[in-house]
Amino acid sequence: MESDVSQLLLITDESLVSRQMLAHYECLHYQVLATKEPLQALQLLADNPVHLILFFYHPKLASQTALLQDMLDKFEEIPLLLVTEVTTALDVTRLLSLGVTSVFSLPLESQSVLDRCVARHVRHAKLFFDNRRYRQQLEQTNQKLNDSLAELERDQQAGRLMQQRLMPPVETRRNGLTIQRHMQSSLYLSGDFVDHMSLSDGSVLFYLADVSGHGASSAILTILLKSLTRGILADKQFEHGQSVFLEEIMSRLNEEILDFDVDKHLTMFMGLISPDGLTLNYCVGGHYPMPVLYQEQQLTYLTGLGSSFPLGLFEGAEYKSLQQSLAPNFSLLLCSDGILEVLPNQQDRDQEAMLLDILQANGCHIAGLVSGLQLDQRQQLPDDIAVLSIEGAGHG
Repeated sequence: MESDVSQLLLITDESLVSRQMLAHYECLHYQVLATKEPLQALQLLADNPVHLILFFYHPKLASQTALLQDMLDKFEEIPLLLVTEVTTALDVTRLLSLGVTSVFSLPLESQSVLDRCVARHVRHAKLFFDNRRYRQQLEQTNQKLNDSLAELERDQQAGRLMQQRLMPPVETRRNGLTIQRHMQSSLYLSGDFVDHMSLSDGSVLFYLADVSGHGASSAILTILLKSLTRGILADKQFEHGQSVFLEEIMSRLNEEILDFDVDKHLTMFMGLISPDGLTLNYCVGGHYPMPVLYQEQQLTYLTGLGSSFPLGLFEGAEYKSLQQSLAPNFSLLLCSDGILEVLPNQQDRDQEAMLLDILQANGCHIAGLVSGLQLDQRQQLPDDIAVLSIEGAGHG
């Protein structure tokens, strides 16, 4: 039934009255259902969107009294107008207390008064039913949305688990080095990624990558990055030496990401520690902040900030390899730029200097960083945070 159609149910056992009222309200552009049978009246109410019941009621007929009570019990939201023989105000009060909307005495003094009452209550009923329908539609839409969100959350949780399993363990020992990682995501899935591996000559390759944006698309690229890096390493021959090796890996990764055309780029720091643990070769692909190196009681940033472009932005981008000597007890700490978002808000202080102060006070390792910035007490983060810590064999 369209919302602009007004439908009445006329109940009367008097044929003449029934015909007259039926014709009268049809002339007023109502759709009228008419019956004198109580069971049929209840069925019509159950099967049709009736906006008002006009009941010519005889209180002395037990069947009509039973019908009145059934309608009041089962269809209380539908206005019910009684046209009946009443003798006292007490009779009217009793009927109204039962739930009848309005009572008119027979014989009718004014048809127009009844018509205005019918029109007013039909308008109210239509508004009520329209609002109820809209509410039901909204509840259904909300339920579908909640179901979709629940499914999305399950997918996100599965993706998070997959991403975590693709990363190396939280703590690993490789060729005498102790390597730890710490990850905190602003969403279920992270755009930050770390990985490390031992190569056949005893050197250790590692990297920290930060994909632009957040969420599933960025996380998928981190997973792809692991596959691409491992594939390049499987193809690579070591005839050119370590420095050229890193440059070529970064160039290949840049080309592969551009070929995927996913409108994403990433910053990366990639390093290679020599088999004896005393030399670090590295490339900086737009990564910031630079890794912090602690050795010989000195805490400094590695050089090379801005030496090469992020990956996935420019075709033919060139990557420069740099070198740093390492003491046996060195400690190297890499952070994604999300770490800068949780530094204390001191506009007069340089963020890099603040980070060094925190590490100086708490130690150049993951535990010191987590403690100094209270990362373990933060439920929400403005950006993903990835931390990779590498300690030399002589550390401790």
